[in-house]
Amino acid sequence: MDTYQPGRATLIAYFEGTITDASTRAAVEAYIAADTHPLLVQACMQTAWENTRNIVVTPAAPADWDKFRMIAGIREHRRKSVWPALVVAATLLLLVSSVLLYYIHRRPQTTPVAWTEIAAAAQELRTVHLQDGTKLTLFPGAKIRYNNQYNHTTRALQLTGRAYFEVATVAGKPFTVATGQYTTQVLGTSFEIAEKPHQHELKVVLVSGKVRLMDAQQQVLSDLQPDQQITIRTDNAAYHVLKVDAGSLVSWTAGRLSYDQATLEEVCTELEKWYGQQIIIHRAALEKKRVTADFEHMPLSAVMDILSETAGFTYKEVNGHIEVY
Repeated sequence: MDTYQPGRATLIAYFEGTITDASTRAAVEAYIAADTHPLLVQACMQTAWENTRNIVVTPAAPADWDKFRMIAGIREHRRKSVWPALVVAATLLLLVSSVLLYYIHRRPQTTPVAWTEIAAAAQELRTVHLQDGTKLTLFPGAKIRYNNQYNHTTRALQLTGRAYFEVATVAGKPFTVATGQYTTQVLGTSFEIAEKPHQHELKVVLVSGKVRLMDAQQQVLSDLQPDQQITIRTDNAAYHVLKVDAGSLVSWTAGRLSYDQATLEEVCTELEKWYGQQIIIHRAALEKKRVTADFEHMPLSAVMDILSETAGFTYKEVNGHIEVY
């Protein structure tokens, strides 16, 4: 059944006290009690107040006055010709003012939104501890944003780049990470999100627990289980889920870079952030070359030596950056 929604004129008439139909009054009161549109209700009350504050009140009939006097507990009055009109006017004023103040105080107070942004510099693995006990590790060049409503009723973050999350379980406060047009909803877990805008790709790897991937329309794409990875093409919304060794893929949090059939372009993009040095690939065919390798606490020159042998290229350092041929 559809909820009754009175128009502006009906609401104003209600607060002016001009609606005589009992069923209409009851329906309006139910609408107001539902608090669906408090700002509209407040505006209509204000209009009714402006319309009625200079109203000339017709003196109440003796029977009406006697009934009011009994309810109000007034035992005697000497100026019957004046008091009924004044009391009716005062009662209307008190009713409208009280209701108006009630809704003003009930209305959610607008708090300016203040954002906090935390970024990891090039060559920096940055650990972040949030107020709810959640721990994040940011890959070099990654950043997160959250506002001053974080951990009030929800826990919402925005991520650019790559990060590993160890989410604290807080009852009644869902944890979500927005990355571009996609949202990862967390159900108490450890996982990684890697956003790669230049490759139009987003990857989520689940280590433990459970996560849910949703698109811009909040449609569920997939629920991941541990040791699963979802890869989403952000340019056409295609995605697939694979079985992976999640522990190996997130080993970068301990200083180890691990690649399994990754493209050379993908590897070099991460190496640039990891070592803070630009790498330029001059052959398009090389960018798509697949690489499987592990690097742990090695200088960039040693990494490039291994990659050159694996992928079959030559390189040289020129003016602080690396040229690949």
